[in-house]
Amino acid sequence: MDSFDPAKTSRHKISHIALFLKRWIARPKGIGAIAPSSIHLAKKMVIHLDVNPDDMVVEIGPGTGVFTEALLNAGVRPENLILLEREAAFAQHLRKQFSKVKIIEGDACQLMSVIGQETERAVTRVISGLPLRSMPREVRRIISSQIAELLPPGGILVQFSYFEGSPIDPDLAAEAGLMGRRVDHVLRNLPPAYVWKYVKVK
Repeated sequence: MDSFDPAKTSRHKISHIALFLKRWIARPKGIGAIAPSSIHLAKKMVIHLDVNPDDMVVEIGPGTGVFTEALLNAGVRPENLILLEREAAFAQHLRKQFSKVKIIEGDACQLMSVIGQETERAVTRVISGLPLRSMPREVRRIISSQIAELLPPGGILVQFSYFEGSPIDPDLAAEAGLMGRRVDHVLRNLPPAYVWKYVKVK
C-alpha cells in the first residue's frame, strides 16, 4: 500500500478545486454549485444508495469524482461502475483519476441509449450530482423518465439538492414511477445539502 503523503493529497484537492472553478466560470448554470461536493456529502449519498458489490451502478454528473471515490471506497467494483459526464474537461480529469472505471462523455437526456451500448447488465443503482433544480422542467422530466426506465422495480436513485423540496418535481417522479423522500441533511457542505432517495416502484 502506498504511504500517506500529505503534500500529494493537498495538491490533489487543490487540482479538484481549480478544475471545478474553471468550469464554473465557463458554465455556471451547467455546473449548478459554487464549490465541489464535500466528502461528507459523498459518504451520505453512498450510504443511502444501499449499494452491494455486485450492483451495477451508474453515476450521472460525476464532476471531479468525489462521489466516485466514495463509491469505490464503499466496495463498488470498478468494472461495475459507469460514469456519465457531459463536460469534456471533467471527463478527461476522471480518466486520469479512475483508470479502471468506464467513463462516457454524454448527456443524461440520452441516458438509456448511452448506457445500453455500454452494458447488458441491469443497472440497479443510480447516483446523481446533476443540478436538477437549475434545469428547465422539461429537462427534469426527460432525465427522471430516463433514470426510471433504466432502473428495475426496487432500483434506487440518490440525488442531492440545495433546496429542502424534492429535486424531482413530485408529479414528474410519480409519472416516472419513482417514490422519493428526503433522507438526510448535510451541513458540512458548501452550501449545505439535502439528500433524496428515490425507489422505482413500477
